Amino acid sequence: MTDNLDPAPKSQREAGPLHISDVLGTALRRLGVQREVREVQLREAFAEVVGPALAPLCEARALQRGTVLVATRNGALAQQLQLEMPAIVRALNQRLGGDEVKRLRFTAMS
Repeated sequence: MTDNLDPAPKSQREAGPLHISDVLGTALRRLGVQREVREVQLREAFAEVVGPALAPLCEARALQRGTVLVATRNGALAQQLQLEMPAIVRALNQRLGGDEVKRLRFTAMS
């Protein structure tokens, strides 16, 4: 069963051990839940980045084509986060291990 989750051909496997992220990434793709897992990671990372004082007032809802949709409780908070966007984007990409976040877009929290 583990052979089905192995992302590398057999000749590459013999060269050394697999990295767990490669195996998990392949398994999540095959299960069709990779996007959902990535969005949970995004929500958690966003809450860490904005901190405990702001996290209850805003949340990352989705990541599409490099844009994170952020819901906020009020326009003043959206404006504050807009001003801090470069630092937030950098911190999110550091936590998520890539550079897929390019910008934030804001909407009202319902």
